[in-house]
Amino acid sequence: MMPYSLPWAGRLALAIMLAVWASAQGAEPAGTVILVRHAERAGGMSDNEGLSEAGRCRAEVLARMLADTGVKRIYTSEVARTQQTAEPLAKRLNIPWEAIPSKDIDGLLTKLRMGAPSGVALVVGHSNTVPEIIRRLGGGAVPPIGDNEYDRMFVLTLTGDDQATVVTLRYAGCAP
Repeated sequence: MMPYSLPWAGRLALAIMLAVWASAQGAEPAGTVILVRHAERAGGMSDNEGLSEAGRCRAEVLARMLADTGVKRIYTSEVARTQQTAEPLAKRLNIPWEAIPSKDIDGLLTKLRMGAPSGVALVVGHSNTVPEIIRRLGGGAVPPIGDNEYDRMFVLTLTGDDQATVVTLRYAGCAP
């Protein structure tokens, strides 16, 4: 008998449901934070460097994946590629993203913790900030994100002060 494999959207929904169920077992209501690195950049590292065609396509895939997950807040950095990654979902949900400087992780953590029990937040960050945000929210250490790695998605459920569970998923980009 061949094992059954859920499609990526089913795995994401299952991961979020399991995270919410696990948090319901504790006394405090939990919040869910979905964290991704920005999609593929067009070239250089400047703050104004936008997304490549592959990155724009990946941002659309992300928007389709997260459209029905209950995202209520979207946070990006001040860098164009993070905002362009968030833009398709923000438009689809008709909610603005809020840009927080990538060096202000404390400010972002405060916003995430304040709104934790009231729905899902998306954070679009960078290869160096996403693992740090997860660690500081209590999710522990995650493997570094490689320079050419754009497909990792972390579903983090806040379960208490500086405590969280983390599910790591991969989401596809677009075929060239």
